[in-house]
Amino acid sequence: DMRAIIKLLPTQGRQTALFSATQTKNVADLARLAIQNKPVYVEAQSKQDHATVATLEQGFVVCESAKRFLLLFTFLKKNLKKKVIVFFSSCNSVKYHAELFNYIDLPVLDLHGDQKQNK
Repeated sequence: DMRAIIKLLPTQGRQTALFSATQTKNVADLARLAIQNKPVYVEAQSKQDHATVATLEQGFVVCESAKRFLLLFTFLKKNLKKKVIVFFSSCNSVKYHAELFNYIDLPVLDLHGDQKQNK
């Protein structure tokens, strides 16, 4: 339980910083428990109308699963000079596709949750 952990922390001379990519009710509750004074919230571009910049193109394609790899391969080959991010459903899928694309001379970098921080 978080309350038990927080009770063990020193009350004097303590600086507490809480970082979260999302502000959920659980995060707000934890901040109320852990931070002695009124917490200061720092946000990145909270007043924006749009979540992404105007120059970013986003898209998706729905296709038969049998044609998915060929479609992705063709798309990446045609866009070699552009920065492209492809999302997969699991770390293993990211690793598999990165290894396969690199093996067939389509250089890609993989980014997934199983990587060490220094990579």
